[in-house]
Amino acid sequence: MANINLLPWREEAREKQKRDYIGILAAVFIGAALLVYLALNFIDLMTEDQRQRNAYLQSEISLLDKQIAEITKIKQRKKDIERRTEIILNLQQSRNLPTHVLDELVRVIPPGIYLSSIEKKGSLIWIEGRSESNNNVANMMRKIKASEWLQDPSMQSIVSQQEELRELQRFSLKVSIKGANRLEGTAQMAKGAGK
Repeated sequence: MANINLLPWREEAREKQKRDYIGILAAVFIGAALLVYLALNFIDLMTEDQRQRNAYLQSEISLLDKQIAEITKIKQRKKDIERRTEIILNLQQSRNLPTHVLDELVRVIPPGIYLSSIEKKGSLIWIEGRSESNNNVANMMRKIKASEWLQDPSMQSIVSQQEELRELQRFSLKVSIKGANRLEGTAQMAKGAGK
C-alpha cells in the first residue's frame, strides 16, 4: 500500500521557510548592527586620535610662538647693539675730527697766506686771514675742494688792505667738514641713548 502522508507538510515547509527567513533576517540585522557599532567605534577612535594630534599640534604651535617671540626680542637686542656699536665707532672717529681738520688745514694753506682766526660752528669752519695775493686764496680753495676732510669752500669776502709797506688781501672763507653732519647726528643719538 502506498504511503499517504496526510499531515500538512506544506504548512510545515512554509513554517520552516519562515523560521529560516526570520533567522537569516535576525542574523543580517545583528550583523548590520554589529557592523554599525564597530564602524562607530572606529570613527570615535579616529576622532579621538585626531583630537590628540590637534592638541599636540596646538601645544607645539604655542611653543613655536614663544620661540618666535624670543627670536624677535633677540633680533631687537641685536639691532640695538649694532646701533650702539655704530654710535661708538662714529664717536671714536669724531674724537679725532679736530686733529684731522687742523692737519688738513695745514696741508691746504699755501705759502703767502696767514690765518688770523679759525672758528667751528656745527659742520662749518669760518676762516679769516690775510693773503699776499688773490691767487694764493684761489689755490687754497682748489686744495680744499680736493681735500679728504674739507669741502665746499665759499668765499665770504676779500678786501685789499695796506699793512706794513705791503698790500695784503684780507679774506673770510666758509668751509664744510666732510661727514661732520653724520658724526654730529651720532653724537646726538649717543646723548639720547644715554638717557
